[in-house]
Amino acid sequence: MRQGAWWGLLLALAAMPVAAASMNAFRERAVTDPHGLIADVRQQLDRAGPALAPARERELLWGMGTAAINSNDDAALAEATLRLDGLVTVAQDPVAAAAAGFLRARHGIANGLGDGLGEALRAANKVQGDADPEIDAWARFQLCDAYALAEKPDKALPLCRQAVAAYSALNDDFGVGDAENDVGIALATLDQVDESSAAYQRARQGYAKVKAEQLVVMVGDNLAQMYLKQGRAREALALSRASLRQELAAGRISDALFSRTDIARAEAALGHHRRAYALMRETVEQARKAGINGQLADMLRVESGMAEQVGDLRQALADEREAGRIVGATETPALRAVEIELEQRYAAREKELRIGELEHANELKDLQLKSAQADAARRREEQQRERVANTTIVLLATALLLVVGMLVLQLRAQRRLAGELQAQTLRDPLTGIANRRGFQQRASELLGASRDPRSPPHVLLLIDIDHFKSINDSIGHLQGDRVLRLLTDHLTMAVDDGCFVARIGGEEFTVMCPHAGLAAGMRLAETLRKGVAALALPEDLPLDRLTISIGVAQFDGARCHDLSSWMRAADMALYSAKSGGRDRVMASMQAG
Repeated sequence: MRQGAWWGLLLALAAMPVAAASMNAFRERAVTDPHGLIADVRQQLDRAGPALAPARERELLWGMGTAAINSNDDAALAEATLRLDGLVTVAQDPVAAAAAGFLRARHGIANGLGDGLGEALRAANKVQGDADPEIDAWARFQLCDAYALAEKPDKALPLCRQAVAAYSALNDDFGVGDAENDVGIALATLDQVDESSAAYQRARQGYAKVKAEQLVVMVGDNLAQMYLKQGRAREALALSRASLRQELAAGRISDALFSRTDIARAEAALGHHRRAYALMRETVEQARKAGINGQLADMLRVESGMAEQVGDLRQALADEREAGRIVGATETPALRAVEIELEQRYAAREKELRIGELEHANELKDLQLKSAQADAARRREEQQRERVANTTIVLLATALLLVVGMLVLQLRAQRRLAGELQAQTLRDPLTGIANRRGFQQRASELLGASRDPRSPPHVLLLIDIDHFKSINDSIGHLQGDRVLRLLTDHLTMAVDDGCFVARIGGEEFTVMCPHAGLAAGMRLAETLRKGVAALALPEDLPLDRLTISIGVAQFDGARCHDLSSWMRAADMALYSAKSGGRDRVMASMQAG
């Protein structure tokens, strides 16, 4: 680059507005010219040195990190996240911490590495409730995007629609385009083809309003997938080819792999099976070389179907097995449990923020009430002093008293609502029993209380429904929810009042029995196991039999000395029950 052009670039970057809350200065260029943006940001950072304002540095590093993900540049991504981490330490900036977390989350999900969704939830928690509407909209969109990329549409859709509303309130058409695109992705995962197509069209309209023509083309590849399902293969092929040309020119490796996959699907739909299969083999190989394992499993399944179409059954089977191994390596029970806990924390924090808003509204109502009461008292004093039976004043005083009464009623209603929301944070909405947070609160109270050392130890039963994922997959999530409620009813009836029953996530339940002792806990666990296995299931529930596995641990004060170690002992016992064939009860090794 010539020196004059280089100085011009620095002056242009320096002239950009430095808004403390802005995280969107480079979002279009991160897609259309990721390599160029990375180079320009590095020059800006080197030129400014330590004199750079923290808000500006955060903005530059976020742009660099998103461009690095789009171009599959691991070195640039590592540089961006490490510098954001350093900014957190130096400037105590929660937005920088969230930005680093969101970047790692997207990279992890796209490449099938680590706990990507957990990372995204932890990042969102760092700025949850931020007073700046731009930061709030940005964080909601990033969490929505993580869920959409991880193919969790039920979790993605509410957040994506919140992001659409937030960006609309800010008159941010580019942000609306981003969020509507993710709405389309989530609806497509749910196979709601027409609704997904409409969302993609809205995304294209949002980008078109800000003249982001390359983004209009990019969303065209997503729309092409819906056209294929609507039988419009030639239109789909044209859209995906246009998107691929643009992605290759910009060096967006991950997006280009998606477009090549959609082109192969379109070719297959047009009857060009061998051409589609050859293209898909090349695409899978490119995904392997790029290390993009988050996409690789889906691509292998597409390749498997095409291999079967051309008669290459051995390759079809090999692809399915490899896809299964990739998915199995990333969707472990431990990561799923972490995600569930973080999701519950996020939801609980949302309710706490809502309670805070209601309490603030109550304070305003209190002030209005006190003001109205003072006005009423002043008017009564004036009436007594003047002793004038003034009809107008009487009417005004009566109206004011009515207002006071309405304010009192409204204040009471607000307080009742706040109390109800507080209770909801401790209760599972599906089954009506305590949730993980309610269980942890009750367990902490139990373990914090003084205990007679001569009394039997507390006992914890950790219960898991056997093959519950298969139940959901075979008969559907609505029927799976019925199974959860049936088990809840049985547990609450079979367990005496001295024990505490909770659903701590998914298909996992706990029964906590104070001062019961291990022997009594094992007898109760066996009774529950046999009772569930013998349950007479409703005739309209397409399930032959329901069984559970149970891990039992006693709080001995040694190896189990706090709630975490107690839960861990019960979980290890549950794992032994599962590994031993399910439909059985196992005690923790710490119990002897």
